Amino acid sequence: MLILLFGVCSGCTHTKPVATIITITEDMLIDESGSGEFMNWFDEQDLNGVPKTRWDTYGMLSYWPAGLIIDLQMKYRIESIWIFDAEGSHRVKGGRLKISSGEPFNWSSDTVSVDMENTGNWVKIDCPFETRFLQLKKQATLQHIAEGYFPENYDLAINEIVIMGYPLEEMPADKEKPEFVPFNIPMEKFIGMNSYIYTPDKVHEAIGTVREYRPWRWNGTMDLTTPISWDVIEQLTKNRYLQCDGNQDLYYQKMLEMGVECVPCVHRNIDESTQYENIPNFGGDPDDPASYKLMADYSFQFVARYGHTKVADGLLRTTEPAPKKSGLGYIRYYENWNEGNRWWDDPKGHFTPYQFAAFCSASYDGHLGTLGPGFGAKTADPTVKFVFGGLAELSLSYIQAMKLWSDHYRNGSFPADVLNVHHYCNTRGKQHPGEKAHGISPEEDNLKEQLAKLVRWRNENLPDKEIWLSELGWDTNEDTYQSAATGHKLFASGGITMNEIQAQWLVRGFLAGAAAGFDRIQMFLANDLRNYRHGVYGFCGFITIDNEYKPSWYYVKTLKTALTGMVFHDEYSSGNDNVWIYRFRHLQTGKGAYVLWCPTADGTTKPDYKLKLTNASGSAIQVSLEDKMDFGIHQELNIDGGLVSVDVSERPIIVLVDKL
Repeated sequence: MLILLFGVCSGCTHTKPVATIITITEDMLIDESGSGEFMNWFDEQDLNGVPKTRWDTYGMLSYWPAGLIIDLQMKYRIESIWIFDAEGSHRVKGGRLKISSGEPFNWSSDTVSVDMENTGNWVKIDCPFETRFLQLKKQATLQHIAEGYFPENYDLAINEIVIMGYPLEEMPADKEKPEFVPFNIPMEKFIGMNSYIYTPDKVHEAIGTVREYRPWRWNGTMDLTTPISWDVIEQLTKNRYLQCDGNQDLYYQKMLEMGVECVPCVHRNIDESTQYENIPNFGGDPDDPASYKLMADYSFQFVARYGHTKVADGLLRTTEPAPKKSGLGYIRYYENWNEGNRWWDDPKGHFTPYQFAAFCSASYDGHLGTLGPGFGAKTADPTVKFVFGGLAELSLSYIQAMKLWSDHYRNGSFPADVLNVHHYCNTRGKQHPGEKAHGISPEEDNLKEQLAKLVRWRNENLPDKEIWLSELGWDTNEDTYQSAATGHKLFASGGITMNEIQAQWLVRGFLAGAAAGFDRIQMFLANDLRNYRHGVYGFCGFITIDNEYKPSWYYVKTLKTALTGMVFHDEYSSGNDNVWIYRFRHLQTGKGAYVLWCPTADGTTKPDYKLKLTNASGSAIQVSLEDKMDFGIHQELNIDGGLVSVDVSERPIIVLVDKL
């Protein structure tokens, strides 16, 4: 709450508000770049101090200019803005800050700009604005060549921003928000993996959902007239790990018959041999949904064929003769891209949040139908659930910026049914960290807490949307920064293998996601990749390049089978910091499960732990995860005074009970 200070002058009959520091909280901010810890600009609000932290933006040119929108939540008189113009450092120097008032997407032309001189002092900027919204936009003035390939911008050395002003109106009443109703996706569907069409059938026994990588070049076109071929795929690229030879109709039919929820993820440039994962040159304004007719068209054609709604032959642009296939009923979800917010390699592979919102709007429903018939997945099948392409990090700010765009250009209709992010637990907290790093456990990474932050926002702002973590994993290769080796203290001495670490951490990752409130998680990747040129992530599979099944496959299959029909219930107090317990409850029967483990990475154990059962359970069966055992080892436990005795270690165990 902002307290107004009033000054009184002799002979005056009115009071004059005095500008004070306006407290800025995270819920008032939207990062238009979707990059960095922007609260670092508002965490040291002392004009007599020397602030140390700053909002860091990736250097990739497509992230710039980097705007930050402040919603003051009511109209204010802004008197001044103070910035701490810190001394320059490595690739942090120069630049310009532009300050605008008005409204998002309709900023006033009356702006204030200041050049950074890196003086190491506070700088006062007079800003006589009367506004609810402010936009602070970083503009770079210096560049360097990143890794000898692409130019990147120097960031601005602004370590803090203090806004001085006073309100001109009362704080409006909070708007009533719709209630969130859990989706209650059972664990056998919650647990999933990423894979290609050629993945062996047996691998799917460990999961219930597949995120199927579907390179657009396999049958995509770069115009709106060339018929699409749904024939057998016969492709062999220079990257042999992407070899594919399969009948796509039969593949989706097989996934349905196997009980696997298959989610096609269309991605990569059609000209992949030279453009790799760059965004195709669609032409037109990248902020305009009409520029993305090509993807909107392909989304329509794909969902028309494999979705659940019959579509008139006249709208089907395929090579097959009439009657053309449509409404085959093989898929319920469709994903339109992969990691469009990437900050590595070619900047042509990056969408800004507003561009990606426009891209999704076209692919979702032809931008509210304005593109005409034959555009958008929802236009083909209104029942399909549209998954926006998985973001390469847990970037809530990126999603918030997409929502801001949607509120303005779609009247509040968000162009996706599923929010979708990726995360890899390592010491740098992100993919492609650019510095030395290694994999760490889900608990050391605070994975549950990081995911729960996104869930809380979803529940309050987009409660009708599912939220997925569609990439999570660890390499069984000690030479990569995502290795499951260095992060465990016993690995160096031979006390534990990488395969065992990967298996334990995958199970614990699924558990963390369920506890956080995510609706599905897909591990990366079903199989290790032969001749994979990047190294990192090439050994994250359930199976090796020789189709040998790692312990992770057996552990995850056991978890999935034991918790079939159940959803996360609660965290259960163990009375011991080194023993974590999650409870799961069957949606129909009332049966349940306790999952226990030590959340450490140093070999901690707790022998003969006494687990107190609730609700007078009449039976308890321990399920132990075991390599080469499809369903683990089952052992009936003796219940004595409501207690059972179990040995707890870093490898989770499951205790099944008839009542929870």
